[in-house]
This record gives sequence, structure tokens and C-alpha cells, in this order.
Amino acid sequence: MSGMHWLRMWSLLLLGATSVSVAEQPNFLIFIADDMAWDDCGAYGHPYIRTPNLDQLARDGLRFDRAYLTCSSCSPSRCSILTGRYPHATGAGELHQPLPPDQVLIAQPLRKAGYYTAAVGKWHLGNAVKEQFDLVREGGGPGGEEDWVETLQQRPRDQPFFFWFASTDPHRGYQPGAIDPPHTNDDVVVPPIFPDTPDVRGDLALYYDEIGRFDEYVGLVLKELAEQGAAENTLVLVISDNGRPFPRCKTTVYEDGVHTPFLVRYPNGITEPGQVCRQLVSSVDIVPSLLDLAGLPPLDRHQGMSFVPLLKSPETPVRKAAYSEHNWHDYQAFERAVTTSRFRYIRNWQPQLPGTPPADAVRSPTYAAMQQLRDADQLIPPLAEVFLTPRPEEALYDVTVDPHCLHNLAEDANYAATLSELRNLLSAWQAQTDDAFPGTDQLTPDGFDRELGTRLPKDQR
Repeated sequence: MSGMHWLRMWSLLLLGATSVSVAEQPNFLIFIADDMAWDDCGAYGHPYIRTPNLDQLARDGLRFDRAYLTCSSCSPSRCSILTGRYPHATGAGELHQPLPPDQVLIAQPLRKAGYYTAAVGKWHLGNAVKEQFDLVREGGGPGGEEDWVETLQQRPRDQPFFFWFASTDPHRGYQPGAIDPPHTNDDVVVPPIFPDTPDVRGDLALYYDEIGRFDEYVGLVLKELAEQGAAENTLVLVISDNGRPFPRCKTTVYEDGVHTPFLVRYPNGITEPGQVCRQLVSSVDIVPSLLDLAGLPPLDRHQGMSFVPLLKSPETPVRKAAYSEHNWHDYQAFERAVTTSRFRYIRNWQPQLPGTPPADAVRSPTYAAMQQLRDADQLIPPLAEVFLTPRPEEALYDVTVDPHCLHNLAEDANYAATLSELRNLLSAWQAQTDDAFPGTDQLTPDGFDRELGTRLPKDQR
């Protein structure tokens, strides 16, 4: 027998030893919200936002308290989640950049293993990779959720499935009527990074309403899943693509930008439901984890690691640090960050630019309130930071006591060793993932006015 034949036989034996039988293969159902902060639901302790279905899912599953996104920007974050690669490694690290055709979504290896795959609602990955799913169904009502239940009902019943149910809630712009009754200004808890004014409260209340609508559709899908008798063998994951669409949140690498809700329900795989996991996980870990559960090997191109051990042992560390990046999203930018169990380190290669939020947030009532207070010289320093230049090239925060990243410890001598350690961690990650600052002249320039949020003419970019 030839050596090559022996190699093939050995490979088949190994595959048989590690794979999961078709009958045991779990289904996967990912709900992804659009611009939802990690703690803006009852499951994470918010006292007023009405999210009964997310809250029940957390009680029935596992709540991750230290889950991080690789980017706080819509399309780069989604591309990263579905490829298991960091945004700069996908070829689509900036907003609206389509994924190149050579990028492999999780749908591809799952389809080869017999899964039925569908992406329903918001897409935002470009046209080149659509064919990797069996079904891509865009749109579906004001929140992109109205086709979810029907897709679940029409699935082939003789195949395991992977569904990517992507909402456009709670993305701007907001219109009254998302839920009935709506949240009121009295329901709002104003984070310390915003001024507490009636306009800000009204803005947040409308944002709450869209979270409520997202929750309602999650509940409808989970009800249908139970009626089909498929709940026990389906891993359900609820995440967001980035932080809330407000100043100092979305498009930042602060905690409010990249800290994500991460709720997992999997009756056949979670040992003790209702627990809380405080270990670090990253959105880049989702693909290798699901492939692990499906009995499939990770691809060499994957840059995350499996969090499956946490389902049975939530206190078992699987990673030392989580990494995030911020590239162009309406405005020129290049920032990188690393988070450990206690600290967040940020490196900013464009300190000459203010921390302007996305253009739609610049046009928001919240930003208008901040501009008015700034012009009256009444905006306190932490809130004024979005307007100030230069910004620090380096920042260090103890997120265990400073979750909104308000107190920069980078120049505190007591934290010099920590600063050096995290700086080295970030540099090593950049080298490992082939990430380097290309120079300011190579960055995409501002596409919008930083004061008005209006699109700039091409000759002014």
C-alpha cells in the first residue's frame, strides 16, 4: 500500500474520531442586534428596558459578562464574526467595504458538513460572499426581523441549520411607535458620558424602544423553535455588532464601544443554566467555537479560539486578552486596543483628530445637546473629550472600577509596568496578525463634516 494511501486512511480515522454524528450535530441560531450596548437589557441589570425574552434566555443559558467585539463598526464587525478573522485581516476593515471573494464565512464549512444555512435581515457584507449561504434574505420590515420566523418554518427538516438573524434595531434613525407602550423619559438611565437633559433622555428612550422590538422578535423565533421540538439541540447566541449609536460609544475602542452582550442558550451543552461567565471571550472566537461543537476542525485562517470549555466550566480561562480595532467609519481613524481581566490599553495613531462619533450620531439630539453645552462652556471634561484635540496617543483604564474609561492611567507611575505589559501584548498581536499603521497619508479621509454630520463634497475629502 502506498504511503499516500496510508496517509488518506489515517486522515479518515482521525476525522471519524473527532467528528460529531449527523444526528448529534447541533443547530446554530445567532441573533445580532445593530448598535446595542452590552448592558442595555434586563439580563445585564438594566432596570427599565423591557427585554423579557433576552432575560429568560439568560436564565436558561449562560450570560457572558466579558465578551468583546473586534471592532465597533457595523460591517467590519460582522465580517469579522462570520469569518473568524480580525477586521484588518478580512480585507474589509472599513465601513461599507465588501468582503473579498476569497474570504471564507462559517456558512461554507457548515454547508459542506450538511448544514442548511441562511442569513436573514441586515446583510452588509457585500455581494461576493453571498453564494456561501444557501439563502440570503435581506430586509424584512423596519427592524429587519419580519422574515425570521418564516425562515425557521421553511427550513429543510432533514438537515441541521445555521441561521444568522440580523436586525437593524436599534440603529438610527429613530421613529416613535417601535413598541407599544413606548419607553418614557422617566425610564431612561443616562450614562455618565452624556449630559442629562430632556432631549438626551428622549433620544435614549427611542433607542430603548428598538431594543424592545428586537427582543419581541427574538421571542417569536424562540417560541417557534420550541414548537418544532428543536430547542434542546440548538445553540442560540445573542450579540451586538457594536456599542450604542451615541457619542463615545459606537466607533470607539472604549468599553462602551466594543463590550457586547453575549447570551448563550444550549440545553444540550450548558451544564448549569443561569450562570454568569466572567472570563474573556472575543467575537472572533464564535466561528471556531461553533465548528468545534459541530465536530469540524478550525481552518488555518481562523484567528480566534474555541470558548466551548466555558459552556461546562464558566470559570475556566480560555484567553488572556481580547483585541479590538477602529478604522474608517465616516471619519479618518486608526486605533487599536487590548483588554485583559482588569485593564484596557488603547493606542491611537491619529491623536490630532477629535473622537467624533458616527455621522448619524453627530446629527442626533444627544450630540446637539453636547454641542450646546460646549458652546456655553458648560460641558464637564469627561463629556467634552469628544471635541478635544490632541487626544492621548496612549490610554490605560482599570475597567473593573472605571467601566466608561473616564480616568486615563497611562501617565500614572504606579501603572508603568502594566502599561508596558499591555503595550507589548498589543504590539505582539499586531505582528502576529500582520497589522501595521500605514501612515496618515494612506488612511481614508473624513467623508462627513465633523460638526454637522453632513456628507462632504468629494473635493473637500
